Amino acid sequence: MKAYDTINKVELEVTTQELLRLMKEENRQVDLILPEKKTDSDGYLTWDEEHWSSVDDRRFIRYYTLEGRQLRDSTTHNIYDVRTDFLPEEAKEVRLS
Repeated sequence: MKAYDTINKVELEVTTQELLRLMKEENRQVDLILPEKKTDSDGYLTWDEEHWSSVDDRRFIRYYTLEGRQLRDSTTHNIYDVRTDFLPEEAKEVRLS
């Protein structure tokens, strides 16, 4: 999949594993711009962008944005949760910052 590196101003061809490595080893944030709004199962939170970064080698944090406004909510994920929750292949656009 393609990802735009906003720091180096280049487009990269990356895999999900490479994005995880960039978050863990190079302290990069991965922004996923979704094709449509998502809502959680409780109907509490709706978002159209996800911002992922690593806390350490085994923990990740995800922040949310809706229509350009960052929401106060965030979720934490362990390395095993990331396999089901981090889905860059479903994003309309992937950015590295």
